[in-house]
Amino acid sequence: MRKGDVTEQEIEAALDLSAQRKFSASLSLFQEMLTRTRDDQARMKVLLGIVTCSTWLNLNTIREDAIQELKQFPDSDVFDAFIVMAQAKAFIDSGRAGEALDLINRILNSELLEREDLQDWRYEHLFLRGRSLTYLGRCEEALCALDAAHTASVDGKHETDMLIDRSNCLLALSRYDEAYEAASLVLPRGDEEMATLAMQYMAECRMWQSRVPEALEIYAAIEKRLPCRLVQEERIQTGIMNAMAYLEKQSPRKTTIQ
Repeated sequence: MRKGDVTEQEIEAALDLSAQRKFSASLSLFQEMLTRTRDDQARMKVLLGIVTCSTWLNLNTIREDAIQELKQFPDSDVFDAFIVMAQAKAFIDSGRAGEALDLINRILNSELLEREDLQDWRYEHLFLRGRSLTYLGRCEEALCALDAAHTASVDGKHETDMLIDRSNCLLALSRYDEAYEAASLVLPRGDEEMATLAMQYMAECRMWQSRVPEALEIYAAIEKRLPCRLVQEERIQTGIMNAMAYLEKQSPRKTTIQ
């Protein structure tokens, strides 16, 4: 890196903001760095950061300008794969899973991600393909994509998310014991919010299986963990009321006729 250029610490600070979904703040840092950097490697990282933030913020002109500059570098097809990842994540998050899937399939159907040095990105694309299919309700296909991502993983980065998606798909396919097992594997992984969501799936599995006392016990445990960003409290309360109504129907209180 040239003297006076932006530092790795500055880039990391902007990336940390992006990881926290503080995209406006991150974008401002990246744009300021772009005015200073002349080192090619640093400039590529800054431009990729701008693509990510502007995609999430729907700032199309800023994104396209950054993409056009990236195309001037060698291996521009590699940047295309990164750009697809950024766009796909934003599309999935905003309810446009079909558009995300089209982008992901285009890259996966090319030979680019067969490169040995891009296997981490192949894993990312396979995971996003599984997530897109899950959101689209194409559950059998989603399970195949998630299996492929799991096989391709070297670090298990998205394993918790994939277990949640797998449980979701298995629940939709009425494969309740498998769905329960997948969700239960989330609990010891250290993510409290994801664990609470997993417990919701576990309770719903037991409700569908008419194992209502077990479901009610899980619902009661979830109540103690609320509020949770990933779980709708209304859905939990509805589950509890349905469970209690079911048990009441099975064992009605005896009434005394006067």
